[in-house]
Amino acid sequence: MRIKYSIALIAFVASVASVFSQSDIRAREILKESGQMYKRYKTLSADFALTTKSGSRKGFTNKGKLYIKSNKKVNMFHLDYADQTIQCDGKHIWTYNPLDEEVTLELYKKKTNDMSPEDIFNIYNKGFKASYNGFKNAKHHITLVPKRPKKYKFSYIKVEFAKNKKLQRVVQHYKNGTDIIINITDQVPNKSLANNLFVWDAAKNKNVTLVDLR
Repeated sequence: MRIKYSIALIAFVASVASVFSQSDIRAREILKESGQMYKRYKTLSADFALTTKSGSRKGFTNKGKLYIKSNKKVNMFHLDYADQTIQCDGKHIWTYNPLDEEVTLELYKKKTNDMSPEDIFNIYNKGFKASYNGFKNAKHHITLVPKRPKKYKFSYIKVEFAKNKKLQRVVQHYKNGTDIIINITDQVPNKSLANNLFVWDAAKNKNVTLVDLR
């Protein structure tokens, strides 16, 4: 489920630098508070709508559900999106496509140039230059640009947080002109989630073909 001599001129440059500095500080404060809040959650379930838009063409939207469970050793996630189910126990990842009646099993390895589902709520505190764009429509608006742009497929990310620092919206602008827009419609923290939610149950899916790519 992959964001740059006269006395009057010197004064102007100094004032602009001050604005950007304050903007960065405010952005970092919000990102830190939000990150600390999500870090305290042992589990999180969230409903979302993901829109893919390319250039001036009309985008298309699919709704999904994400479950995350973290402990000291591993981060697990379960994603239901676009008629697919993806389960990850931190070591293995199962991708189920009901149309093909097939599930693919692989060793889980996080991609370095994109965001994986468990990163959605906490990726923003590392590796990004952050600027605060104001409080509009009851949301804090922040723009993030990668410090190492070659590492990512996207040029920048825009994130929006509610007043209570909960993440509400993520917009990833990719270098090919595509925008991935994630609107988070509901979040439930610390709901009891069994570990088997994050593991493919072969016994209950005997008619599904397993493709083992480990």
